[in-house]
Amino acid sequence: MAGNGNRQYDDGQEREWGKAELKLPALPPVIFFTPVFLGALIHVFIWRGEVIGGTIGLVIGSILIAVGVLLIYWSWITMRRHGEHPEPGEPTETLVTSGPFKRTRNPIYSGFLLIAAGLAIALNGMAILVSVFFGVALLTALVIRREEAYLLREFGEIYTKYENRTGRWI
Repeated sequence: MAGNGNRQYDDGQEREWGKAELKLPALPPVIFFTPVFLGALIHVFIWRGEVIGGTIGLVIGSILIAVGVLLIYWSWITMRRHGEHPEPGEPTETLVTSGPFKRTRNPIYSGFLLIAAGLAIALNGMAILVSVFFGVALLTALVIRREEAYLLREFGEIYTKYENRTGRWI
């Protein structure tokens, strides 16, 4: 952020900014992974439906997990380079649209999705895989929509243009 109270944008331009806050009911990983954890409990104690068994499932799941972790890491590095903190409760001063944010508005949450789906496939647990969809739905309803409204208030038309050209998920 520039010292004059203006917000620095990824495109190098400065614009005036407000002091809106983002209120979330819980941290995004908690919101997303709670249903996934419940799906794992269902898999262990109630329903052992299969996804892809054996070595193939383990390899595919491991690849998805690795890609998810790398996507989250790349997102964190990109945000830090722009002076932003990945914590959604921190005020946003720069709209980051480069790196993984060029392809998805939520690369960290997409990383969660890849990790959870990878775990479900690697552990051959259909209940876990089904629970991933509940995690996505909760994250969208309780976090992403609030973040989008916050970013729209903070960045206005600049965010709308970014939103129109960049998908929410992978």
